[in-house]
Amino acid sequence: MKKYKTLLMLPLLLLLIGCIERVAVGPTLTDSQTVELGDIDSVEVDIQMGVGELDIAGGSANLMDAEFTYNIEDWRPEVLFEQRGSRGELTVSQPEGEITGIPDDHIEYRWQVILYDDIPMDMDVDLGVGESDLNLSGLDLESLVVDTGVGEATIDLTGDWQESFDVRINGGVGETIVYLPENVGLRLEADTGIGSLVVNGLQRDGDSNVYTNAAYGESEVNITLDINGGIGEITVQVGR
Repeated sequence: MKKYKTLLMLPLLLLLIGCIERVAVGPTLTDSQTVELGDIDSVEVDIQMGVGELDIAGGSANLMDAEFTYNIEDWRPEVLFEQRGSRGELTVSQPEGEITGIPDDHIEYRWQVILYDDIPMDMDVDLGVGESDLNLSGLDLESLVVDTGVGEATIDLTGDWQESFDVRINGGVGETIVYLPENVGLRLEADTGIGSLVVNGLQRDGDSNVYTNAAYGESEVNITLDINGGIGEITVQVGR
């Protein structure tokens, strides 16, 4: 099975890496950036990483405190914040490049993004090739969209949620695990494609692709998940 998965992953991996511009590898740099909270009442957060390791968590005293580590100057992350009325728009992205080849040397590329807990947030995370740890349990999410790309991704949604929200996860190639809280209503609808799906802690509704827990429809807080699988493995686990 693992050999079969590897054969499926190789052409997609080469396609994604082929979109990276040939760039020079230099000394490892660390860039710390802060975005102040200001007077916004809600925020849209858009995080786009092409290649590398990404960690996201709550706990910042500002809207965002981030530390970026990289050894390719042309890939210095771009941070853009705009305020439209009382709503903020925060974008963190990896610069794009032309399709000219694959870097020959070792790449160091890591982001640690810490966000403010107590502000309503719509989050969109677009992953490429690499490993990601999205510890979102302390945030005030209103919606979440994650495109998992190629690699390994952990999405932690456990915690004490006070409001309902929707989640959409678009699977790619690799392994994704989603942790869900135990004390709210949960509904999952899944379209796995040719990948695999494992669901622990939810009951399947007959032969459908819908899974729920006993609290769904009874709880004041409900989390609704829509999972579109790719070629990889997706595991949904209630509790940790």
